[in-house]
Order: sequence, then structure tokens, then C-alpha cells
Amino acid sequence: MELSRYLKVYTYSEKTGYLLLFSTKKSSKILLKEETFNSILKGNFSPENEAVLLKLGMIVPDTEAEKREVHGMLDSINEKNRTLNVSVIINLDCNFNCVYCYEGDMKGKHYMTDETAGLLVDFIKSNFTPNKKKINIDFYGGEPLLSLELIKEISGEMKSFAEGRGAVYSCHLVSNGSLFKMRIAQELAGLGLTGVKITLDGPPEVHNAFRPFRSGAGSFEGIIENIRQTCDIVNIQIGGNYTQDNHRKFPLLFGHLEKAGLTPDKISEVNFYPVMKNPSDINSHVDFNDGFMSLNEPWVIQAGALLREEILRRGYNSLKVTPSPCQMDITDFYVVNNDGGIYKCQSFIGRKNFEIGNLRDGVADYKASLKLGIWKNGECKDCEYLPLCFGGCRYMTYVRDGNISKVDCKKPHLDSVLETFIKQDIKYKVLNH
Repeated sequence: MELSRYLKVYTYSEKTGYLLLFSTKKSSKILLKEETFNSILKGNFSPENEAVLLKLGMIVPDTEAEKREVHGMLDSINEKNRTLNVSVIINLDCNFNCVYCYEGDMKGKHYMTDETAGLLVDFIKSNFTPNKKKINIDFYGGEPLLSLELIKEISGEMKSFAEGRGAVYSCHLVSNGSLFKMRIAQELAGLGLTGVKITLDGPPEVHNAFRPFRSGAGSFEGIIENIRQTCDIVNIQIGGNYTQDNHRKFPLLFGHLEKAGLTPDKISEVNFYPVMKNPSDINSHVDFNDGFMSLNEPWVIQAGALLREEILRRGYNSLKVTPSPCQMDITDFYVVNNDGGIYKCQSFIGRKNFEIGNLRDGVADYKASLKLGIWKNGECKDCEYLPLCFGGCRYMTYVRDGNISKVDCKKPHLDSVLETFIKQDIKYKVLNH
């Protein structure tokens, strides 16, 4: 037996004489006595320890075989996947005027037509192969609830189709939350809606400055009330977008959630993300020049660890440390724009050089154009973080370089935060499985 090449070992000062072991391949962790670990390094350990560490992926019979397994992990995920996932940009209109709007000059009264919706339904049906067991649609905008009737029509059609095949249909919304009233939640829940991700950018004074209505009025209080009325109908996930200047104010949000009765048992997950700079090809109607260009920036590392601690400390769930491949690498994942163009990532919509097809003509071969497998190089193939990264985010590379010909290496970021995140999970009893 050999130590896994995807094993991280940290000192664990919280318990004298123990080390913390973490598998980046299996997201497993264990506390081990230093003397036991030193014996393992010499090849001496009990059958009991061998069985446990083997199951956790921390020791392996052959590290070269393990490397081949990880290099084939994405193929294995695709082979086992039984869900057809489609993200639908159902419009590019919005009732908000967010200062960092990611859609820039693409935003406007651009709505999916009934004809395009019909082509979308046909596309999903034709790609729902016999081995699939579930259809999932994520409705995006703009603000997707400005297209409520079309969401209902598509979901009704898909639910009927899936159930006729002995399968399951579910859908989710990514919404600003201002229109998500109880009646709408009840209607959509009956059509397969299981979850909504709603953005709250910190406490009222921060959120209202960054995410006002088009009229300029604040949106915070209305969103809180909508969450309060709907959190028992569908799962509500809260997201928030922070900057270097305002991230320290974000923990103040929790006081407002608790005041509204939105305790951890009412909210499925809370995650905060740094605002990303827009790439040079996005023109925005607002003058916003803040934002990050790499997860390796020191302030991003510091802010991420601080805010995750605040979320977990209050008993809310947050993102777990686990392998999460880029959706571009997932075969049965598509993004359909309101005009019928097909992409592999929401962030690339409207950029024709990243369009992989359309609803009328189908999907072309995109392996070369999207640089699939770009991580199979000297920089990544021997990295202990490969199962957590697989070359990083192509859009992040595009923001920095204007192309996706390089990987988005996360090693400096993971070197800085992984130990902290794992210890947070232990401290707050966060389970990966």
C-alpha cells in the first residue's frame, strides 16, 4: 500500500499529537495520531487502519493506477450520469438595476418566444435518452419570473413527458426574489419547482445600493418578506455578491434573517461570492470597475474564509469541499439562450464563438473550441488538487486573457484556504457525505 497522491496532511493543533488527513479525490477526512501516521510511512500499520484508510482513499495499492483513475474521473461521471440538465436563459430583461450587472449591454427586452420554447421542448425530448432518469431545468434571466407563463408552459410539458417515461422532472430558479410571491411558489411547486436561489448582497444598506429596482427604490425588505412566505414551499438558497470594500459588512445580514424568522432550518444553503470583473467585451451602462480577476488574489482568499466561517458559525449550510467539475465537461449539460443558441456555460451566452449549436440545427462537436481536457498537461496532471479543480474556470481565464487557451490554476488558492475550510467543517460538524 502507498499513500495516495491526492492526500493532504495538516498539523492539527486543536488536538495534541494528531494530524488531519484529507483526500482531495474522495473529500474524506480523518484525524490520525502522529505515531500512527509515521508507522504508515514506514509501511507498518494494523489491518484495521489499513481497511479504514483504503476505504477513505488515503492509501492505495498503486499510485499510478490511482492517477489513471483520476484522469478518467470525468469520463466516469459522464458515464454514470442519469440526469439531463438544461439551463434556460428565458429572457434578458430585469426589474433591477444592479451596479455590477454581468449581462452589460446584452440586457434588454429580449424574451424567449413561444416558437423557441417549442424547439427547446423538442430538444430536451430528443436528448432524453433511455438511460436517463431525470430532467432538470434551471431558469435564468435577466429575471426569469418576468417570463412566468412561459416557465409554467415549459414545465407542464416537461413534467408530463418525464412522468410518461417513468422519470422525474424538476426545475429551479435563479431569481432576484422580488417577484417570488407565495401564489407563484405554490403554482410552480406543483409543476416541479424544488428550489430557488435568491441574491441578497449583505445587509439592507449594502444590498439596496448594489441591487435597487430600476426606479432606484430599495429591494431588500420585499425580498426578505417573499423568502419568509415561501421558504416552507420550496428550498430557498441565498447567495450574495461582495466586493473588497464591503465584504466585512455581509455578516450583518444574519441579524435581519433571524429577525424575519429565517433561521438555518428555513434556508437550505447560504453562499457568498466575490464580484468578478467583466471581460473587455462587455459594455455596461454603469461605471463599475471593482471586482476580482483571480481566486488567488489575497483579499479574495481572506474574504472567502472569513465569510464561510460566519455562515457556518450561525448554523447555516454552505458549499462543501468536494470534487465539482466544470459544467463544460459534463456531457448532458446545456445552456440555451433566449434566442435558441446553445452553450455550455451561462457566462458565455451571446458570444457566438462559444456557441456550440442551436435548437434548430442541434449541437456541433465542441471539444476543440472549448478546450476540453486542457488540464491534461504538465501543469495539472500531477497536481494533488486535480480532483477539486480540473483546470479551473474557463470563464475566469477568459476574463483575464480574452481567450480560454490556458488553465485557471487554483493551486495558490487551495494552498491558502483548503486547510481552513476542512477545519471549519470539523469545527461545525459539516458532513461531505
